[in-house]
Amino acid sequence: MHPDRRGVIASLLRDEDALVSAFVTTIGREIPAYATLDDRQLQEVRSITAWTLRRVLDLWAQEAQLTEDDIALFRGVGAVRARDGRPLSAVLRAYRVAAAEFLDQVADRFRDAVSAEDVTSLVRVWFAVLDELSEAIYDGYESTGRYLDADRESSLRGLFVDLLLGRQSHAGTLTARLRELDAQLPAQFELLVAAPPDGTEPRRAAELLVEALEPGDDGTTVVTSVAAVLDGLGVALLRSVDASMLAARAREHGLRVVRQPGVTPRSAPRAYRLAAHAIGAAPDLAWGRGVLDDGDLEVLALVTGHADADPRRAADVVLGAVAGHADTLRTLDAVLHAGGAAPAAQRLHLHPQTVRYRVRRIAAATGRDPRDPWDRYVLQTARVAGGPST
Repeated sequence: MHPDRRGVIASLLRDEDALVSAFVTTIGREIPAYATLDDRQLQEVRSITAWTLRRVLDLWAQEAQLTEDDIALFRGVGAVRARDGRPLSAVLRAYRVAAAEFLDQVADRFRDAVSAEDVTSLVRVWFAVLDELSEAIYDGYESTGRYLDADRESSLRGLFVDLLLGRQSHAGTLTARLRELDAQLPAQFELLVAAPPDGTEPRRAAELLVEALEPGDDGTTVVTSVAAVLDGLGVALLRSVDASMLAARAREHGLRVVRQPGVTPRSAPRAYRLAAHAIGAAPDLAWGRGVLDDGDLEVLALVTGHADADPRRAADVVLGAVAGHADTLRTLDAVLHAGGAAPAAQRLHLHPQTVRYRVRRIAAATGRDPRDPWDRYVLQTARVAGGPST
């Protein structure tokens, strides 16, 4: 060790805690990403800063270079920062800020005790360390980030499947898993389930469902889509669906698709059970609609005796838009009973055009045309499920 440097190093290390505190304070003031760290994270920053300080002083004293072990340590720092999501630019800048603060401290306190040659050597050591540690941190951060991107997709798929199977029912556990993935679920989402035709992989069916995602931006951490395979079916969670594109995908690829809107983490298991059941239980007549919705699913569960059947819910889902309109419901009942607008008009003592107008309003409000065989069946079942007609 150079004699002139021994005293400087000893003096600095006697004040190590104060020096490290000055570094951390400066970093937090100048770099926003470090201004909101919690106590555990700040202690970690202090530990790394203290180690780096001692290592630089040792290299300066010995006129040495970073070793392979040192490089491996900084690669590890980069990997950890990638996992906790701290921006790489902020991490690298923190070391530069600390270096500038350290050199200022040395210049202020040891101006007359350190030769120009020693100061130049110290600057060179810091520059060399910054160069090598930056490369090592960058490498660790990028390689881990690539792994995490792939692993995150797999983890999201696993979480999605757990939601559908009811294995993720505790809100606290769900929140913790989402936090680990730096992700948020929409408050409500669309659940799509598709049965692929023969020769098509379920995975491909799931991918086709995701293509029906409606454009939009809910923020960088909100999950807009997840696709997976479950029970031989393609399943997808979408923030919102482009209905026309979904119908086109179903027709083009021969998919039998079920769409459940307004699904939450709590309702996801039941929604999936009804959807998977409908895929197998719906008659060919039903698939004329192209994509089955929650009304179809509720009615199918009801008429097939499924464990999740709920008559009140079936009536509400199918008829909710017109449930409070007595005249509309009387018109619907007459049309369903008589089989057409003209005979229904005779029963109601109305002009046929008035009945036709009301039928169009019913179709627009419910998405179901009483003249269509399957829609008529769903409407009739919903009326029975809702209790005595008025």
